[in-house]
Amino acid sequence: MNNIFEVSGLYRCRLGDVVEVGGFHNGTPKLNFICRRKLILTVNIDKNTERDLQIVVEKGSQILNKAKAELVDYTSYADMSNEPGCYVIFWEVKGEAEDKVLEACCREMDAAFVDHGYVVSRKTRSIGPLTLCIVERGTFKKILDYFVEIGAALGQFKTPRCTNNPVLVKILSACTIKTFHSTAYSSTH
Repeated sequence: MNNIFEVSGLYRCRLGDVVEVGGFHNGTPKLNFICRRKLILTVNIDKNTERDLQIVVEKGSQILNKAKAELVDYTSYADMSNEPGCYVIFWEVKGEAEDKVLEACCREMDAAFVDHGYVVSRKTRSIGPLTLCIVERGTFKKILDYFVEIGAALGQFKTPRCTNNPVLVKILSACTIKTFHSTAYSSTH
């Protein structure tokens, strides 16, 4: 197990984590955590890594930024409770964004996944439209509080970008204030 030192404390990394050198301090590299390589978001034949998700969220949040709002934090999960299953992405947003802007963000993210299995599955409707859930301010603080309560170290906590933790999904769902479904692959778009 590798260790990365940062201003706020010691962080643990797993073998296979993706990091980048963000500069040097007295000849020692400053490492920035990018993502966990092995986390996969999948419903059907699709396989998207945390990095794939990060790229998609960045594309969606560019639209949000143009509307003078800001993405505070996000996470996701593969919702298999309905047929077909779909990806659900939870966003906490700072500032006000009109529904049409959030709809555009949702559509952009859905269309931005490049995994061939995802694209084919969306086109054949074996994966449902991406769902974007906007959560109330402070939701990710509640998640942090939950993890600290069950023993996570405050200084080492990183929001999971893909989850299947039912307690986490329950917190996110209870805090959802708006929901949007992508029209990226619909014939009416």
